[in-house]
Amino acid sequence: MTLRNIRNNYLARGFFDDAGDRKARPFQIQQDNRMLTYLLIGINVLVSLIGFSRMNSVGDSMFFFSPSEVSAGRNYQGMLLSHFAHADGTHLLFNMLTLYSFGPVVELGLGALSMLLIYAIAGIFSTLFVYYLHRADPRYRALGASDSVTGIIFAAIVLLPGMSVYFFFVPVPIPAPVFAVGYILLSTYLMRRGGGHISHEAHIAGAISGLLLAGLLAPGGFGPLLHRIQNLLT
Repeated sequence: MTLRNIRNNYLARGFFDDAGDRKARPFQIQQDNRMLTYLLIGINVLVSLIGFSRMNSVGDSMFFFSPSEVSAGRNYQGMLLSHFAHADGTHLLFNMLTLYSFGPVVELGLGALSMLLIYAIAGIFSTLFVYYLHRADPRYRALGASDSVTGIIFAAIVLLPGMSVYFFFVPVPIPAPVFAVGYILLSTYLMRRGGGHISHEAHIAGAISGLLLAGLLAPGGFGPLLHRIQNLLT
């Protein structure tokens, strides 16, 4: 998920305004509604920096989630640390910029505790899903906050379905509901195809968690999202 100017699209302006959904209420983003977002970014950066040093020097596996090792009763700490550690600086930067862009929307819209709940449950559900799929595969290892961050993205889509998502290689804004459907479909296809070094199954689990939890926790439920989808179809 390569994002471009999404912060300028709605965070920096301080309100949400989209031509496709003029009935959307103003959504003010205040500086003090980013504390949890900053805290999560700080934890990810700290654990990742420690992980970079340890993995480069001794190849420490404690920062990786290996379902087969957990199944054998080993490396339980990897189930936790892998959600904050990253493969390299680019991986870390990408996830943290995404969290910085979408986190404040969820933090303001639902509150810090609800955002933390979504972040944590998205990670837990993805861990269980990945464990179920790969517990017999000794070659499978995963790390990164992408599952939890994806949960935050989809929660933000439920709260602000009229926003647009930008990509480096796509010159036009993508309506959030269209992005959500396309993301799930593409991730499912790539997961079924297999190969590569991206845990698409973890992304899917995180996305579904964020979508459902935000719909259950938001005062308007799924109403704004359904209204936006209706506008796009008519």
